[in-house]
Amino acid sequence: MKTVSEKTIYAKEVEDILAKIDAEKFLWGEELYKTKIIVYPGKIKEVPGYEIEKKNLINVGIVYLDLAKGKYIKTSIVRCNWEKELLYIAECDFNAIWRCLRKSVDLGIRIQREKGEELHIKKAEDIIDISLLQRRRSCAIIKHGKIKYVTKELPPEYIKAQAKKQSSLDNYKNKYFYDITAEVYHDKSCECIKSIDPVNFRFSEVLPEYLKPCRKCRRKIYLREVCYPYVKIIPIVDHYLSKSGIMNYQLEKYAYDFKLKFRYDTPNELIVKGKEDTWIIKGFDENLLVLWHNNYVKTGPNERYITNGFHKQGLEGKNIYLILEYVNDYTYAKHLEAAKPSEQPEIEITNDEIREVNLGVWSRVTTFTQQIYDKLRSFFH
Repeated sequence: MKTVSEKTIYAKEVEDILAKIDAEKFLWGEELYKTKIIVYPGKIKEVPGYEIEKKNLINVGIVYLDLAKGKYIKTSIVRCNWEKELLYIAECDFNAIWRCLRKSVDLGIRIQREKGEELHIKKAEDIIDISLLQRRRSCAIIKHGKIKYVTKELPPEYIKAQAKKQSSLDNYKNKYFYDITAEVYHDKSCECIKSIDPVNFRFSEVLPEYLKPCRKCRRKIYLREVCYPYVKIIPIVDHYLSKSGIMNYQLEKYAYDFKLKFRYDTPNELIVKGKEDTWIIKGFDENLLVLWHNNYVKTGPNERYITNGFHKQGLEGKNIYLILEYVNDYTYAKHLEAAKPSEQPEIEITNDEIREVNLGVWSRVTTFTQQIYDKLRSFFH
């Protein structure tokens, strides 16, 4: 008995349904025997080579039947490279439709064989590519119409590398983590850490200057540096700095150029450690920042020791950038230099110079007297 095509039987019923679907082309399940379905995890933009491939992709509506349902005609929109006959289906969507879709694919295979066409596949699963789902610790398989994962036995060297990776993440001294095959480093909280192969995983206590910071977690990297070793205060410090408009590039400068350290003890105040001194920035709640400087006692012309307490530095306003620039620039030596009174150079005058001045004055007085005498004489004459 000749196998009957679903497309032939249900073509008229499908016309109204397809008219309402936003797709450039349509394919019946029985027509997929010559295509390849690539199943991908997560989002399609994470598929390797997607940035190059996306310009060739269109929306295609897949038509299949689920005769166990009242509305048995089903459709699913997928991305497709029409020329290469490649379909891209997310793992979650594949699990939802494959149980029914595979029946339509098998139907198409039977129809083509009855026509005498030679096919390179024997069953519906042969058109499925699940290579993107393979993991180091598990193997993806298709079972009962869905993707299943079977645990693989791991080699001893991998288990050892995995333990080392976790140990390095637990060590609070380590601040930078990276993949030796990549060009960026991450904070330990970055979501990218999970995907780094333990065999390629590396860590460092100091900044790996030959790498670039991850764009996703770079702010957390800078915050960890300025707050270290008090990493639990990172969210609070970030709140105050973000509220004051501190951008990532500024935070990077404070961390690695200025080498500032931040602490938090009291609400609406940040403690900042500069090159030599400790400072407190107050007034975050009032949006009027005031800088306080640690107290000290002078013990000599250029010596001092730090004492308890703080005093106002006379620098206040809304601009935290100027405050932090001031903190970075301050040193005790510069402070002493600025406090010195202005000294004018002494001028030594010799006796000869005094005589020359006196003679010049006497000469001018004599000339003036002679002029008056001449005028009086002329008048009386």
